[in-house]
Amino acid sequence: MTTEFEERMKALHQEFEKLSPEERKIVKQKIKKVNVLTSRKLERMKHDLLRMETKRAQLSLDDDPKELAELEDRIINKKREFLKLLAKAKDSCTPR
Repeated sequence: MTTEFEERMKALHQEFEKLSPEERKIVKQKIKKVNVLTSRKLERMKHDLLRMETKRAQLSLDDDPKELAELEDRIINKKREFLKLLAKAKDSCTPR
């Protein structure tokens, strides 16, 4: 299950352009200045993703494949939303 999940995560990151840590920091600072609500939404989504990743690690040790598969699907969906929002914010924050 984890190899499939890792492949899906790689495909998801390839779908959206990767940002370097410096670029991500700059985008987050601009978002925080321009739109506080979007900034808070991104932080909340990041927190939810970290919480789900922790639960995924626990479930992988407990050997519950059905619940693990459902959680991995939810993580992929949440990560896709997070990356879409970050890409949209990046596009709106860059000067034209």
